[in-house]
Amino acid sequence: DNLEKAYYKYYNLIFSFQYFKKGDWNPSNSKYLLQFVKTSKFHYLNAQIYQLHGVYEHILGKNEQAIRFEEFALKELDKISYPYKSTLLKNSFYALTRYHIYNDSPKKAEQFLELVKGGAKNRFEKENHKYFFFYQSMLDSINKDFSSAFKNLMEYTSQNNVYTVLKNQNAYNELEAKYQTAEKERQILEEQKKVRANRNWLIAATLALLLGAGIAILLQKNTTKKRQLAEQEVQLKQQRVENLLKEQELVSIDAMIAGQEKERQKVANELHDDLGSLMATIKLHFENVPVSKKDPALKNAQKLLEQAYQKIRGMAHHKNSGVMSDQGLLPAVKKMAQTINETNTLQVTVADFGLGERLENALELTIFRMVQELVANIIKHADATTAHIQFTQHEAQLNIIVEDNGKGFDSASVESNQNGMGLTTIEKRVEHLEGSFTIDSVLGKGTSILIDIPV
Repeated sequence: DNLEKAYYKYYNLIFSFQYFKKGDWNPSNSKYLLQFVKTSKFHYLNAQIYQLHGVYEHILGKNEQAIRFEEFALKELDKISYPYKSTLLKNSFYALTRYHIYNDSPKKAEQFLELVKGGAKNRFEKENHKYFFFYQSMLDSINKDFSSAFKNLMEYTSQNNVYTVLKNQNAYNELEAKYQTAEKERQILEEQKKVRANRNWLIAATLALLLGAGIAILLQKNTTKKRQLAEQEVQLKQQRVENLLKEQELVSIDAMIAGQEKERQKVANELHDDLGSLMATIKLHFENVPVSKKDPALKNAQKLLEQAYQKIRGMAHHKNSGVMSDQGLLPAVKKMAQTINETNTLQVTVADFGLGERLENALELTIFRMVQELVANIIKHADATTAHIQFTQHEAQLNIIVEDNGKGFDSASVESNQNGMGLTTIEKRVEHLEGSFTIDSVLGKGTSILIDIPV
């Protein structure tokens, strides 16, 4: 994110600029960081960025610019509580002392140096306190107080030597630790030699035992192999029985779907041909009734008759929507979505990617019925306001996603709908098509059904 990127560029700038190598300063990183601090709320990092740019300007001899950057840093530090900014704040005071000395403003330098007095909050401040004596020595020299300047310079040198000794002590301790480690490694090697000698004797004894045990193991393996073969044969028989039962179940599903399709076609034909024709004839007779056309009762009867006729016609078309030999899968699904959208209770959108040529008619019909049942489940159970159907075909694979923004359900507790093509039946049908069926539902957040089918 932006904060991580800013920290990266900040440390990258520091490492390229270490030992004050002006030529290695990265202008691109500098520009990014100065742009970052304009909107950044990370005041600690902002102060560090301004302090680093102050150092750079000072190295270039631009002390006015260096002072301006340090003042920006102080403004950022004002927004942080004291315990968390103590070290950075004192760093700014030391820096401003130095910049004002080099800018021929010793009075201002004295004011900032006075601000670093007080107890150190941590070891960094304790170590940096030596610079107080260094800058005080410089100011004493400027003020012609050479005795005090010499005294402060000696104090700075003394403290600087103390930390040099401490660093050397750390180096000595590190070498001592390495020596002790090398001694221990030598002792370990000697112990390992003894262990290897004992191990060789142990290996010889073990080989003798293994040789005797080898024959017994071979006999045992032979017996175990025979038992495993017998168990595998039993498992194969059981698997064949399960496959037969599964095939029988899929045949039953096929028969159920075929029966439903025939029944849909039969009902659609009866609604359209018989009852539809009858309603059209009744409507024609009503129009020829020798009474006033303005009679309210006649108008109401004609209106109700028209509504009944349109409902019968719509039911016929709806029941007949499975016959897709002329229109195909995608138009049929879009037509179904349009019909549902007209009710203004559920908005269904349909999208397709790569679904170009028609599929085999029986496969299209099966897919349509599965989608139709999934949408019906959304209408009946999901309390959703929107649903989305997506078809994606890639090479020999068709992906179908049906999702809604409804109340969701516990997919582990779903049972087969015995009155129709329930989720369990759809899953078995997809399995029969050598595909995969996945339910992703979260209570209160909606449901997504994913189907992958080879085509």
